Amino acid sequence: MLGLRETPNGRWIFAKVVYPGDTFVLGYTHSVKHKPVWDFYIVDERYQIIQNKTIFPGSGFGLPSEAQGEETYAVLSDGSECISGMQRQIPSLVLRVERTYNNTFTFRETQSLNLSQILGDGLMEMRIHRSNPIQYTLHVLNSYGER
Repeated sequence: MLGLRETPNGRWIFAKVVYPGDTFVLGYTHSVKHKPVWDFYIVDERYQIIQNKTIFPGSGFGLPSEAQGEETYAVLSDGSECISGMQRQIPSLVLRVERTYNNTFTFRETQSLNLSQILGDGLMEMRIHRSNPIQYTLHVLNSYGER
């Protein structure tokens, strides 16, 4: 299951069974550029998180500056820059969520969470957890029971 947990207290924010091919997107407002950044991920056949694309407002602190290997760099019609064809494995991701940065999480293009509203200012860890159906049910119940 894909799990998002608040750290260090471990409170579940999101837990969902995932399958190879499932996608999700993390978005936020860049602290220096003050424009949106979008990072796109897919779950691969080994249930690993793979970053496969990023859209960002141009070069700057903490932003990519060029494509690597087989990746493709492009400038989009709105002036944003994009690197696609990425195959970057992400074992786990710890994110700093802040109210002012409009952090968002969208799962399978259908379920969206405004992490900035849920967490305010704090840290969140995202990773794929191996769990059985009983553990998953407990995670979901705990996640939704605390909201």
